[in-house]
Amino acid sequence: MGLLLQPVTSDDDFKELIECEWTSYETPYNGFKEIYCPTLGTGPNAREESMKECRERQLADHKGDATSHWFKVVDSDSGQIIGGAQWNIFHENPYVNGVGHIEATWWPEGEGRKFASMGMDQWFGPRGKRMNKPHVLLAICFVHPAHRRRGAGSLLLNWGIQKADELDLETFIEAARPGIPLYSSHGFREVEEYCIDPKVEEPSEEWKQLKAKIPPIPWTFMWRPKQGRYEEGKTALP
Repeated sequence: MGLLLQPVTSDDDFKELIECEWTSYETPYNGFKEIYCPTLGTGPNAREESMKECRERQLADHKGDATSHWFKVVDSDSGQIIGGAQWNIFHENPYVNGVGHIEATWWPEGEGRKFASMGMDQWFGPRGKRMNKPHVLLAICFVHPAHRRRGAGSLLLNWGIQKADELDLETFIEAARPGIPLYSSHGFREVEEYCIDPKVEEPSEEWKQLKAKIPPIPWTFMWRPKQGRYEEGKTALP
């Protein structure tokens, strides 16, 4: 049973790809998924309809972004997509003018949108400080829970690492805790810990419910230097 790394080249791939993404981020639970791709509504079709919106938005973002490169890992026996990743290659500093505010327009207007927008700003804000140079970024990476520890994650990582080395660029990851051991084994170093934790002075009942559903989300800024070369005490951290 082999695994194949392939570029995502068709719109049809995105349906299965995003289904895999949702399942992966639900096991174990990843709170950022609920900010970026929330399940809105309570009806029997709420998850399916929310996933469709998320898929269409991610596809549109990919098509409109020349830096974006999506890859899938396919099980060669079943033909099933079991993992995916989005790599971004920046040949120039993308944050010359800073990161800017990110409005979570995929949420309805109200407390939910305010909560999600604050979370997005907390997630992307450090990029302006850490990634203000040409670089390669692993923006999204996931593997279906039924197919972990088969090497899919390494296949997805190795593409970006090889591309970064070809271009002589640094590589960055905003890592959830479960992914840190894999990233560390591929030469990424932990630089700083952050936490997505939207707060207001006088939270409404709706805000409290959002906090209960989406507790603080810890993540780690990880970095691989050019060509993977690092000397303790000599190589400057980003």
